Amino acid sequence: MDQTGERQSNESLKSPYLQAIGSRILSELNDLKRTVGAAAKDLDIPICELHNIIKGKSTEAAANQLISKMGQVYPIDHLQLHLLKDDTLDGVKFMTAEESKKTSRIYDRLDKSGNLSPYYEYRDTAMSRLALFKPEWISQLRTVDNSDPDNADMILNNGHFMHQITLFVGPVNFYYEDLDGTVHCCEMNTGDCNYITPYMKHSFTNRSKDEFAYIVACTLGGEVSRAQRELYALGQSSLNKYVLDYRDAHKASVQMIKQHMDNDMLTVDNMESLLKERGLKVDIREIFNTHRAIKIEEYESIANVLDIEIGDIMVPKYKPEEECVVKFISENKPHPFPNKKNVLYNIHTLARTSKMPLLKSSIIDVVTDTADLTHCIQKSLHTYMINFGDCPVNIKWEYEGKVLINTIGPGDSVYLKPFVKFAFGNRSNKSARMLVVGISSAISLAAQKELSTLVDPNRVINDLEPWYDY
Repeated sequence: MDQTGERQSNESLKSPYLQAIGSRILSELNDLKRTVGAAAKDLDIPICELHNIIKGKSTEAAANQLISKMGQVYPIDHLQLHLLKDDTLDGVKFMTAEESKKTSRIYDRLDKSGNLSPYYEYRDTAMSRLALFKPEWISQLRTVDNSDPDNADMILNNGHFMHQITLFVGPVNFYYEDLDGTVHCCEMNTGDCNYITPYMKHSFTNRSKDEFAYIVACTLGGEVSRAQRELYALGQSSLNKYVLDYRDAHKASVQMIKQHMDNDMLTVDNMESLLKERGLKVDIREIFNTHRAIKIEEYESIANVLDIEIGDIMVPKYKPEEECVVKFISENKPHPFPNKKNVLYNIHTLARTSKMPLLKSSIIDVVTDTADLTHCIQKSLHTYMINFGDCPVNIKWEYEGKVLINTIGPGDSVYLKPFVKFAFGNRSNKSARMLVVGISSAISLAAQKELSTLVDPNRVINDLEPWYDY
């Protein structure tokens, strides 16, 4: 082997990424009930080369080539074998305001005269491929002289796939169209916020000729984003069947009960018999044919027969007010962290929706002058933050046993991996304010519960042996 080849081999031995790919490939072969020898034959690859890839001793190109071949030979979604690369440094990604400014682009929209003129300036902020964040800094370039929701200078967008948490800075008018087609206008100011449901039409303008205004549009994906690839493949008919009548909790719950029955190949007659056999007094036909509220004990009985959890068939009551949630900072009393006697931060809880229990957004007013990990913040969520205050904020964080420090200047933004401990400090006498938004990882609450039931959870990402010894 020449020196270049030897150096490449040595580098591969040190690569956790290649080792992880090798483990993932072996896990898939185990699932397919293929030994390394059988897979080498199927894939027409020398067995020694396959062993090297599985042990992480080959190259990324060789591993990717093998994964593509597996997708051709086996009926699998081979894209699931391509692992995400961690693009953070010590669990964090920083983006300065200057770096953000370099991504600036201005988009025009029609004005009341029918001419195209500047409407928004967009700038990227901190993002990581690990998380479903797509947060943008957006300046409102269209100024209006009133808060009329039908202002001809305001142009609604068509809505977008992402959920959105919006932080307002300056005098911003927020417009949205409700489900009845009525357009509303809300006068927002610094620290106000909202939550916008995907595909809800909305827009923003500046209502002052003398003041600068912008928003931080923290757009994000949820469970549907993760399911989108499969929905594309299944097609429109399947998508329509998955959609529940969510705005009618009774109908939606009945749909879920029937779906579980269909999956178990149970008819209504079968359910009646099973309920009677277990001495459960539930009139399943009445539940299906009337619109009365289903009692909690009826849910429990039906779940018992179907061998599922009660939450698998209960759909919460529809809350129309959660399609668009507006929260004003003037009505948002903060709570002290960690307590009233030792106030390091004042924390304002921002817009929430019960549809996404792991979407958590807050404004943190940094009171303490020293970033101290003794009273750290730690989330199970992917976390995005941006400094929209008047002064730099010090951040201290802990990652894999290391304690690190950096400064977040005004307009700077940051991404943190889940479970990274962090703390802020403000050494100035100015207002230090951070927007902090957390979103679920792919390890949702359901996935977390399933992971916890496995005999050896560590093998999920560290499968180093075949499913039987040979």
